[in-house]
Amino acid sequence: MATMITSECINCGACEPECPNNAISQGDPIYVIDPLLCTECVGFHDYEACAAVCPVDCCVTDPNNIEPEAVLIARARSLHQDVDFGEHFQSRFRTVKMEPVAAGVAPVKPVAKESRDGAAIVERKAAPPAEPPTAPPAGERGVPPPNSKPPARAEQKQVKPKKSFSNELPEAFEDIANRYKGSGSFQRGARKIAVLVSQPLLGALPDETKRKLEIAVGSPFFTAAGSTALNILFNGILYPLVCMAVAVMSQGPAVLFSQEINIYILIGVIVATAEGVYRLKEGIFRVRPAEEMSFPAALYGIPLNMVLRPLLAKGAGVIRALPIPVDGFYSKGFVEKLERERRYGNVYTIEDRGGALLLRLEFPRWIPDIGLSNRKELPDEMPDYDYELALKDGQFIVKGKCTDERVRKISSSIGAFPPEFTTIVPLKNKVLGFAHHFEDKVLQVFLLKNGVHWEQSYR
Repeated sequence: MATMITSECINCGACEPECPNNAISQGDPIYVIDPLLCTECVGFHDYEACAAVCPVDCCVTDPNNIEPEAVLIARARSLHQDVDFGEHFQSRFRTVKMEPVAAGVAPVKPVAKESRDGAAIVERKAAPPAEPPTAPPAGERGVPPPNSKPPARAEQKQVKPKKSFSNELPEAFEDIANRYKGSGSFQRGARKIAVLVSQPLLGALPDETKRKLEIAVGSPFFTAAGSTALNILFNGILYPLVCMAVAVMSQGPAVLFSQEINIYILIGVIVATAEGVYRLKEGIFRVRPAEEMSFPAALYGIPLNMVLRPLLAKGAGVIRALPIPVDGFYSKGFVEKLERERRYGNVYTIEDRGGALLLRLEFPRWIPDIGLSNRKELPDEMPDYDYELALKDGQFIVKGKCTDERVRKISSSIGAFPPEFTTIVPLKNKVLGFAHHFEDKVLQVFLLKNGVHWEQSYR
């Protein structure tokens, strides 16, 4: 039976990458499922992947296209001729089994009801339980007391020896980190205070520059979202004043004492309001949270960025900030988008610390929970990845690989969960060596430039 998407679809896009058959695509105006490609995930899962991640439960059975398991697995074998499904393939039709009836418990009876789309859905409704049998007192004859929990087993993490790679420097990572402590002068002193005080003006800068400043300052009192909001309020005063100045230059100071000046003030307010709505359009019209929004520059933001670029580059040193997560639905209980980006190796930053570059890359932290049948058998925390590092042809290459066989087994059949990734970082500066440190699923790498620091230390 093919699955369909109802008109309640909110175009979140969560279902598209989960389909093993690429049967889901963006339609007009909502996502659609091609019935010639849909197999209800038979052969891949014992559940429907699209329905498992849908936040509004709009992936339902198509009552006009009922197909048996034999037809669906035949379609899966036709679409995936390189996959050996065998005779014991996964199927949602095989998960409905009669559980063994415990003593004194009445059997569960299926009850049919009708969904909002008219499709028949089978639910289970338990009959009233029979009189429970007499049990021995708690604590006697080996019976555990009520609400007791089995003792938790403490998993001991093995301390792995530090890995070493070609082009890695003999100096310890900690020594290099002490030599290049700061990425700039915005994290301390008068310059940091100047940045915090200048937020109403600096909020006019492009989004990328503000996010680099946010990392460089390292203070909760300066954020891209907060500085943009202050700048929008600031422009509500600045633009009317600019319009009044234009009126004085074109008509003379006497216009300030006439009714005509109100027109210029109104024009300034309208321009400031329209610009503010445009800069916050992703939050207003697309209901994105602030951490996923990009905040464009104000009218004078691009020229201001060109003027301040030398000072900002010297003080900040941030070459690459964290990426903004992709479009889609965001809610607790669904795949967190930043974690998904970690599984692709996209969550990393680069700082210029003078004689060295600091690369900080975050590895996956959690195993996704999207309706896996054997989810309880797996830990919540992602096992540590193995990794390989290489400096080649002006690029730094990081290869991460999950070596836990339990996790790799499920990752091969779930969309948006690759068991390994490769991140290629292009380098503008010539780098002659590196030192790395891996702890708590964070890889830090100092890439030493070809310059004075290298020549003095390693000649």
